[in-house]
Amino acid sequence: MLRRVLWTGLYAGLAAGAAMVARRAASQIWRVATGEAPPTRK
Repeated sequence: MLRRVLWTGLYAGLAAGAAMVARRAASQIWRVATGEAPPTRK
């Protein structure tokens, strides 16, 4: 049971980190490609 909880926590942490890195990279690419700030949710 403990191993399953640890695995789930590790997996969730890595997924969240990857999402943050991907969003940051996409924002940088958008700025370079268009010269504008990326669109934001309203």
